[in-house]
Amino acid sequence: MAEPTTPSRRQQIIVGIVVGLVVGVAISLWTGFWLWLAAGAAVGLAAGAIMKPPAK
Repeated sequence: MAEPTTPSRRQQIIVGIVVGLVVGVAISLWTGFWLWLAAGAAVGLAAGAIMKPPAK
């Protein structure tokens, strides 16, 4: 069963996507290959989704 999305979980996924996009932009600029941006966003989303939210 899927658990309801808590605010901390949602924030964690958003932070993961943002970090992935920043890393993707950096690698894209370094290599000149723009698809690293999409790859960075995908990895950030996956990392944010599988990590356990911090305890309050």
